[in-house]
Amino acid sequence: MAASWFQTPRRRAGKKAGGVAPAGMQERPVQRGAIRLLAMHRIEAVHVPNGTHLAGDKLARIKQMAALRKDGLRPGFPDLILFGPRALQIGFVEVKREIGNGLSEDQEGWRDDLIAWGFPWAMIRQPEEALDVVRGWGWIR
Repeated sequence: MAASWFQTPRRRAGKKAGGVAPAGMQERPVQRGAIRLLAMHRIEAVHVPNGTHLAGDKLARIKQMAALRKDGLRPGFPDLILFGPRALQIGFVEVKREIGNGLSEDQEGWRDDLIAWGFPWAMIRQPEEALDVVRGWGWIR
């Protein structure tokens, strides 16, 4: 991992299957770090909370999910919508933890659709990658 202005947070108690906690930075600090770095370059990042954790028993969660879908929740939609410093610069970023999971089928579908519609899309695993992404899109130098 590249040296940067933040520290990797301590792992929470609990272990993944096989008894080993995942190494590397988790998704939330990657996302928060990316948002802060992008803001320094006048790029606004808006989080889309599609990966919500619902409370209650199974029936309560089913009802909550149905209500959220009616309200516009779309599984797999990217975590961040980016608005660049110039007019009509809109891009999408999927944030993943540093080590581990890949894209779900729904996320791959959104990626393919957004790219087909002409929007820039990227996946990042470290905050600094957000700057590489927008640099590649020609939004910053």
